Amino acid sequence: MALTSPNVALGQNVRRLNQGANWNPKDWNTFYTVDQGSVIMPYSWMKALRQQNGKPFLRNSMARYGFLPNGKSVSNPDKLPVGFLIASHDTPNETFSITCAACHTREISAKGTKFRIDGGPAFTDMYTFMRDMVQSVDHLLNNPIVFREFQGQVKTPDTELRNQLQQWYDLNNLVVGQQLPSEPWGIGRLDALNLIMNRTTGGDIGNSSNYLIPQNVAVADKPVRYPFLWNSDRQDLTQWAGTTVNGNKAYALSRNTGECSGVFAVIHPVGTNFLADNTVNYAGLSVIGDLTLKIGPPKYPWRINTRKARRGKEIYGLSCVECHGIKPGQPRPPVFDTWATPVQNVGTDTRYWLSLNRTAFSSGLLTGLPFGNPPTAVNPTGEPSLYLTKVLNTNALTQRFPDIDLSINPPILNSGSYESRVLQGIWAAAPYLHNGSVPTLAELLKPPAQRVKSFKVGPNYDFDKIGLAKTQPIGSSVFKATGKSDLSSGNSNAGHDFGTWLSTSDKDALLEYLKSL
Repeated sequence: MALTSPNVALGQNVRRLNQGANWNPKDWNTFYTVDQGSVIMPYSWMKALRQQNGKPFLRNSMARYGFLPNGKSVSNPDKLPVGFLIASHDTPNETFSITCAACHTREISAKGTKFRIDGGPAFTDMYTFMRDMVQSVDHLLNNPIVFREFQGQVKTPDTELRNQLQQWYDLNNLVVGQQLPSEPWGIGRLDALNLIMNRTTGGDIGNSSNYLIPQNVAVADKPVRYPFLWNSDRQDLTQWAGTTVNGNKAYALSRNTGECSGVFAVIHPVGTNFLADNTVNYAGLSVIGDLTLKIGPPKYPWRINTRKARRGKEIYGLSCVECHGIKPGQPRPPVFDTWATPVQNVGTDTRYWLSLNRTAFSSGLLTGLPFGNPPTAVNPTGEPSLYLTKVLNTNALTQRFPDIDLSINPPILNSGSYESRVLQGIWAAAPYLHNGSVPTLAELLKPPAQRVKSFKVGPNYDFDKIGLAKTQPIGSSVFKATGKSDLSSGNSNAGHDFGTWLSTSDKDALLEYLKSL
């Protein structure tokens, strides 16, 4: 088979797919390393940190977690993997930082070639990465020999260094380490929502002595798959449950600030000042918002049967376009061409949606602050954790940008409802459904009871069934699905039974058309 779209060589047996004329080398290199303000730890610490087996934590660019290689450049002098950077480089405050590309860049493998897809859901193991980092610091604190070796490299006095490490551990063990469920999320999945709420309500708004509120954290046991980013800014609502207003740069900045809060950013209110102790890089997040507007859906790299695809387009118009077609959405001044984002319950897993109802033990430093339109005072206890996160981030945003308009509220949605995305580039976004419980589009067209109950998750791709191949590299995780009888397990593959009634030939035609989107 011949390639049908221009591919840009990336390295040995790795090619970059065509993602539109607006997406160029300067942009993707910026996307991989832009600073969003996620301060993981001092970079000197990370360079000296060892895994519990004694090997450097940064060994082999952390490929063991699925992170992708990134070449040496001015913005990446130490060849950190895609999505990682040295923030405040060449200053005394160098920090090891992460940006959204770590979870939103993927490579798929087929026919002996790897294909790089920017903005695609990554095949990374964030569960093990976060667990190992917390455990490595714990091991360091409790092993005198390891501590002395570490201290010799970072060159900080004993007591000062131990206090700093203990403070880092107390925070990150609280909001991440202790809150990782016994069952790993698996490759390509992350409970970002609970991590965000843990970080903001458990680590940012407590008493100013340490800002911690242990009673506000919860186990992050409701993982979903990473979404794809292309066209994400065009929706009028976003996030898996349609809980976030979207469609212009102000709401993109608000959305990305929340994401940043879940991955090591700090917003500590000092009285009513939300910027005094705040690591969020608002300029960097604005750059990310501009870049995601430019990422186009990846072009399918192999030949498409045009006759079959024409038939598939007709079927798509009859069976899919009502929920997944491009339709005018709500206006978001100054942008007026958003796409409508239907949000409805189609019988899929409810566990993620239930996490939206989580409430906080204490509102901490936010208690009594006026918020909303009309403004009402934040109650001292019992407030939704997601609401407190919004109070924290919005106060910081409005202080940083006094003219920002975030006045539109998302609609009140029915239980178990999730967004319906426009399907451009859907061929490259497996596994499917919001929780990643269905490996291929061909499988998604089967009645739910007939869908495969177990499959491996990894980069090997099946271009016929459109999705994950049965055989994956060693170390890939195994997804075990439940059915309709356990709809709140987080792993149910029930629901979304659209198109299941089509004939075999019509399903084949529809799949062929979906390759062209």
